[in-house]
Amino acid sequence: MDNLPQTSNNTHASRTPKSEERFQKATEEIGEILENPAIDRETKASKAKAKRVEIEDLDKEIRKQFAETEKKLKDAGLPQEILQRHHKFVKHYDDNLNELKANLDSIEKTKGLAVEVEIEKAKKHLQRVKPPKKHIPLDPNKLPHRTPKVEKREPRLKKEDFERDFIKPQKAENQRKPILVASIGSLKGLLSPDPESQSSVLIAQATNQPTQDDLAENIEVQFTPEIIAKAQELGNNPVKIYNWVRNNIEFVPTYGSIQGAQMTLLTKQGNAFDTASLLIALLRASNIPARYVYGTIELPIDKVMNWVGGFTDANSAVNFIASGGIPGISLTSGGKIVAVRMEHMWVEAFVPYGPYSGRPSRLTSVKTWIPLDPSFKQYKYTQGIDLQSSFPFDAQTLVDQLISTATVNQQEGYITNVNASLVQNALNEYQSGLEAYIQQNIPDPTLGKLFGIKEIVKQDFGILPATLPYKINIKGGKYSEIPEELRHKITFEILNEFSDAILNYPDRLPALAGKRITLSYEPATTGDQQVINSYGGIYNTPAYLINIRPIIKIDGVSRISGGVIGFGRSHTFNILFGSPSFGNESVTNEFVAGGHHSIILDISSFSASSAITQRLNNLRQIIAEGTQFFDDNVIGEILNLNGLMYFTQLNFLNLLYSRPSKIAFLKHPSEAMVSLMVSAVYSWGLPFSVKASGMGIDVDRDIISPASLDGDPMKRTQFVLASGMRGSGLENVIFEQIYELEAISAVKALQIANEQGIPIYSINEGNLSYILGNLELPNEVKMDISNAVNTGKVVMVPKRNLQLKDWNGVGYIVIDPNTGAGAYLISGGIAGGATTGDFTKCLSEFAQLVSAFLSVRWWIEVIGFIGAAYDALTHEDADMRVPLLIMAGIGLGLGLLFLAMSTGLIGLPFLIFAIASAIASLMFLWLSNFIATGNPSPETLIDDCASLIKKLFGNINPERRGVRYAYNYLQLR
Repeated sequence: MDNLPQTSNNTHASRTPKSEERFQKATEEIGEILENPAIDRETKASKAKAKRVEIEDLDKEIRKQFAETEKKLKDAGLPQEILQRHHKFVKHYDDNLNELKANLDSIEKTKGLAVEVEIEKAKKHLQRVKPPKKHIPLDPNKLPHRTPKVEKREPRLKKEDFERDFIKPQKAENQRKPILVASIGSLKGLLSPDPESQSSVLIAQATNQPTQDDLAENIEVQFTPEIIAKAQELGNNPVKIYNWVRNNIEFVPTYGSIQGAQMTLLTKQGNAFDTASLLIALLRASNIPARYVYGTIELPIDKVMNWVGGFTDANSAVNFIASGGIPGISLTSGGKIVAVRMEHMWVEAFVPYGPYSGRPSRLTSVKTWIPLDPSFKQYKYTQGIDLQSSFPFDAQTLVDQLISTATVNQQEGYITNVNASLVQNALNEYQSGLEAYIQQNIPDPTLGKLFGIKEIVKQDFGILPATLPYKINIKGGKYSEIPEELRHKITFEILNEFSDAILNYPDRLPALAGKRITLSYEPATTGDQQVINSYGGIYNTPAYLINIRPIIKIDGVSRISGGVIGFGRSHTFNILFGSPSFGNESVTNEFVAGGHHSIILDISSFSASSAITQRLNNLRQIIAEGTQFFDDNVIGEILNLNGLMYFTQLNFLNLLYSRPSKIAFLKHPSEAMVSLMVSAVYSWGLPFSVKASGMGIDVDRDIISPASLDGDPMKRTQFVLASGMRGSGLENVIFEQIYELEAISAVKALQIANEQGIPIYSINEGNLSYILGNLELPNEVKMDISNAVNTGKVVMVPKRNLQLKDWNGVGYIVIDPNTGAGAYLISGGIAGGATTGDFTKCLSEFAQLVSAFLSVRWWIEVIGFIGAAYDALTHEDADMRVPLLIMAGIGLGLGLLFLAMSTGLIGLPFLIFAIASAIASLMFLWLSNFIATGNPSPETLIDDCASLIKKLFGNINPERRGVRYAYNYLQLR
């Protein structure tokens, strides 16, 4: 939390529950006793009476705290308002305790059936003051890991349709007129790289001169240092600029402005809008006017199939374009698709024609608008090894062995005790066999040889092409800035516990692309800050004494501060995504006010490795300068980097395994919350105290559009399913690989339940009513399951809660068998993972958290590996050899992939797959992190990083687990 001292004076000792925690637990247990239908009236009364004794003993301790608090407030001379808050809370405590005692007295004294009336009265009181529920109900029609709902849209063919739908932000559009081109012969020479062929071309002077807006910055077009440097590197030459963008930026068939010029430059991929923004930014940074042109074009189907992913099935290619949200239709002839008509964005640059006809004598010739499309190109596809055919994984034998050795109850629909050793042995055998096969059959194996290469067919023009390489049906509009209707948008909203809006921050997605976005809190007033200071840190301060405000920061700079909320109070955090093709959609999180959250926007299927590396280096530097841990530039960046590493690894694994699956896929704007979480202890429904409870990731929205290159729909479903399993595995591994804090996720919960012999059910519409009654789970989880199954989903869930260190809860998976979409949930309705130990102790010792800094170089190496691997998959001349350890990871990953391809999506076979893939994915994800090479010695790494930690936290023992963890990582490699 920003601006809030965090020091704690009492956390070095082993933590025991405070009196207010035990008091809250005792009152909740009284409520459970009175609510339990299996207990008779007399037993309820006697058990409640016993609990009353416990509560009265705890009341003495709490009143002692109250007296100490009042004395402290008076001695510190804090504002009268703070003392009034204390008195108000004490009165609230007294009133409710007295009401409970009176109710329990009535229950004890009343006889016969009349006691039910008194029990009901006590129940109503306890219900009224219960802590707020933490569970977020699942929307079974909007699973977090999914594909978008696609509605094909026909492209506009009339100029008035474009003018109606898009407001033109540019000025003086009415003064712009079509360019007149006069020629004695054919205009074909305008495209020729041979300057002599253009000697007969005369260009009439254009009357639609550019405006200042055609040279200006805007949301998408920013003259960042990287943009300026790239333009200068290319000599500010429009031909070189166009060639570079066309030959280096991979086309992504999505719709609307998503990431802007800067992120397109860093990720080296983008849709037509983003690629146009990059070209325009580089041209404008070179003082060359440039503008957007939007319209409808027509292309031959063979060019389209190559352009959007290397499809061999025309229908699948057209559907893939539609799944990206692009308005388009197929054109047929003789019952076959021959072309595609689609809306598209390109660029016009205002340049002197003469120099680019190759005739230096015409350097002063008239300038004109030249159309340029840097996004349309063709690719060379080099096929990788078909390992599924040449070295298949015998998934069916493994499934048969697992079923024969597991505890299976077909009638009740559960399985447990799946033999993890069989899974591990099968995958290890496949891995070893694959290594041997590769060594024997693929000399000097590179990643490209194994998985194939998709490479842009480069064209180095000597002059700017004067026409576009396709048919234009209609030019709908010309814009200096992308119309607002074509931008992706995002809004952050906070509602307090009374559903009143206390913060609303709208923005455009390209304006936030690549930025660190955090939600933190600050003291509401100087009086609140004084209270915090007097207690030496906010987590030492009684929650009811202070108010705070939520604050949204972008790269550490405050953008908006919200309304007042009590420390420890619950609030709703909504994120609204606005898409020009898919409309508006929101995700919801429930938070306790006082944590620190990073909002990770994943808007590209490949993360900008250079930007992540720069963030890591910046973090290293500010720590060395002594910046405090809870400053947003430290804790906010750590949380941000955790999220970036999650999506970087997931997106790379999806890319890697899309190749043997023969899948092309798109990444739509996605989001995850990575949090330093806090939990509140309540007294009669109001926060009494707040503590840091752990780190967590909640992947609210992970949306992909996969398409089978050959039109096989089952491959698409299997890919979505396998991607979801990988993502869930990462949700615990992301904390374990960096902090050595044991964590939980849905797939890990299945693994643990299997190891402990807890029945794991596969629930569908046929067995829901029978199984639901057997589940020993909270009602809100049962409601999630019921709602999901009643909408056609399949649910995998253990019979009862699990215990992992301090975490007690359940992990369950909801799958759509038609699409592979899924929700991978843990208790609370969280679509993610969380640490499980005593985090208060971790905060005081820091040994677990500081391994983040120990691993700075390791992170850079992993990011560097992924960047190099991406180059190897997209450039034929990239020479990335595959070391033995990576082959092992590839073998495990392929085994998991082929396992997904070989099992159904319902019943026990799928349950087998879920448990086996949980084991396999965790094996694979751990192994995949030992992939970097060329490290400094482990001792050097530890000494170097320990010096940074000393500056931040003081002396630590280099033999502590957090330090030794980094050493163990390097030793294993």
